[in-house]
Amino acid sequence: MKEVQQLAEGLEFDAVVPDLDSVRPHVESLFDQGEADKARLELQKRLEHNDDVRSAEQNAWLYRRLGDAYREVGKVDEAIEAYEHSFEIEPRDRDVSLTLSELLMNQQRFSDGLDVARVVLLNHKRDMPDSEIGEMYRRIGELQEGRGELEDARVGYEKALVKVPENQEALAGLLRVVGDVGQPGDVVEARLKLIRSLDDAEARSRALVKLGDDWKQKFNDDGRALDTYEEAVADWAQNRRAIESIADVAADLDDWRRVCRAYFTLSVLADDPEEKADYLIQSSDVARDELWETEKALAGYQKALEWDATRLDAFKAVTSILVDARDWEKLEEAYLRVISANNDAEGADPKLLGVLWQKLGDLYSEHLERFEDGIFAYEQALEHLADQQALRRRIVELAETRESQLDVAAKHLRVLIDDESDNGDWLDRLGRVYLRKKAVDRAFCVFRAMQARGDGLDTKASGFLDRFGSKIAPSINRQINPSIMSRYIFAPGMSSVLNECFSVLKIGLHKWVGESRRKYGLRRRDRVKLKESLAFVNFYKKVGSTLGYVELPKLWKKEDQVGMVNGALTPEGFIVGEDLLASAREKHIAFVVAKQLFLFLDPFYLATIRPMTDLQGFFLRAMALVREDEALQAQFKKDSAYKALRKNIKGLDRKRLRRSIEQLTDGKDEVVLGPWIEAIEDSANRMGLLFCDDLEVAEECLRLETETLGQRSTSERMQALIDYSLSEKYLSLRPELGLQVA
Repeated sequence: MKEVQQLAEGLEFDAVVPDLDSVRPHVESLFDQGEADKARLELQKRLEHNDDVRSAEQNAWLYRRLGDAYREVGKVDEAIEAYEHSFEIEPRDRDVSLTLSELLMNQQRFSDGLDVARVVLLNHKRDMPDSEIGEMYRRIGELQEGRGELEDARVGYEKALVKVPENQEALAGLLRVVGDVGQPGDVVEARLKLIRSLDDAEARSRALVKLGDDWKQKFNDDGRALDTYEEAVADWAQNRRAIESIADVAADLDDWRRVCRAYFTLSVLADDPEEKADYLIQSSDVARDELWETEKALAGYQKALEWDATRLDAFKAVTSILVDARDWEKLEEAYLRVISANNDAEGADPKLLGVLWQKLGDLYSEHLERFEDGIFAYEQALEHLADQQALRRRIVELAETRESQLDVAAKHLRVLIDDESDNGDWLDRLGRVYLRKKAVDRAFCVFRAMQARGDGLDTKASGFLDRFGSKIAPSINRQINPSIMSRYIFAPGMSSVLNECFSVLKIGLHKWVGESRRKYGLRRRDRVKLKESLAFVNFYKKVGSTLGYVELPKLWKKEDQVGMVNGALTPEGFIVGEDLLASAREKHIAFVVAKQLFLFLDPFYLATIRPMTDLQGFFLRAMALVREDEALQAQFKKDSAYKALRKNIKGLDRKRLRRSIEQLTDGKDEVVLGPWIEAIEDSANRMGLLFCDDLEVAEECLRLETETLGQRSTSERMQALIDYSLSEKYLSLRPELGLQVA
């Protein structure tokens, strides 16, 4: 009964055990379709039962294919575990053994991998071709190398090479272990084996470089190293590593010709222009310093500059060689070449270009005696080195004695005069340059300014001034219109927008600011009639006509008045003292009349008769008028000046005022008037100078003035006038107005 029960249990067990052989085709089909993960799932289902229910052959297959599945999906540890089960069951399965040994080696399980590899050879060596035997010995060598058994690894690699002499991995492994445990001769022998096995010339060349390194580093034999490197180049001419090594070893051997040739060859092989230039320079340095072949070095440096014009070391070498040879023409070519290249280069260094042009100028002026070219070069240098006044002085020295370059000399002298406070010498030289140019009027203006400044004049310059000086005021027959004033007469700080603003303000305020004649004690008999035959009246009418007055302001004489002033009268007019009407000299009359008629013009009228605080007040009232700001307007609601503006400025005039206010303030509530006031006074003094044409007279008139527009002293205002008398504006205007002395 018991036996039957056991038999029944056995039959029941067999009934639930899956048939592995029936599922094999399906699993193999999944592998063929690339469905390794599905195959893994099918195989894992079979692992739910003990291995005892399957035959050894079935289990070996099951674990081998499970290992294959794990390896396909990248689960290396699981794959190794499965292969190990299969290997334990059937160690003679060559595919499993080979795969397992490779995986164990990759996981650095060198001892386990070595055991498996040895089993492969034990079981299959007789049936394996030499290529596979060689590969197994190589693997054994690599596994032993991983275990640190270098001598045994060497044996493994050598056995591999016996079977497959061209096995590159075995050769590389042999080189590694021989380098650590073998004799130097063994290293060489190993490298030679590798080299002889190579069919590719480039690969042989690279291997020869490594052999050359061994000769140099391990045997200390530079001669053999050099020969080996050159053999490498012979196999593959583009081997830059070999050529660089030739240069290094040849330098140690003082074989400078080889060094020079190696660097030149590297320059040919290099692709990058900067790298080409670098190698050429190194080759040229050797040719110059070690081989004493100057011409060859020069050619190399020049070629380097063609590749990289920014290499100043090469350029300095070129200039040094050419200077020593006194070959100035070739030196000129070198400068022009490097200047051109740097000019065209992106992000060129201005300072460098300036220095190069300066050196070229030195070459022209000091060696080639091409002074005009030297001047041109120095001027180019100044374009890049604007603050180098020494260059400007050098230009003046070369240009001031050469007829064709006098304009250049004058241009740079004027800059020196503007830039240097102690400029008397430059003024004197400028005057003499103008004389050489036969620009007599300009020379006259320069020497006259020097005299007014108190600079010492020599006999020739003083005689020149005496010759062309005149006691009579000049005659200006051309009208001085607003365009001429703006271009030639207005001083810096003159604001056209402020001019417009105060022209409109005069419309609204001229009656409000005006005084009656009674305030000054003037009676009808004090009126100066313009029909009177007086020098003053004649100048007054002439100057007024030149300045474009259609109707001249009325004139009133007053005994105690000094000079001539805007009386702020109603109707408008001037008050003139007896000194001007009866006894003043012509030039004094001309200066005063021209200045006062200029100041009487609409833009400047209020600035002439009212202090700065009043002008600022007028401006505030103008803002209140045009901004429609109730709070601001409330401040001036009962103000008589504001009422006058509101009453008299309407329509287009109101629009003009609003436009000028907006431009001046840009949202602010005030405007700075100081510079404009000074510009008005300077411009008026300039106008006076034009009509009197005498700086001494101008200074006397300024000194006699009892009131000025600004806070400057007489000397400060006079200095500004002297500076103007030297300006290009003034010198250009004189011939336009017929004022030139010759």
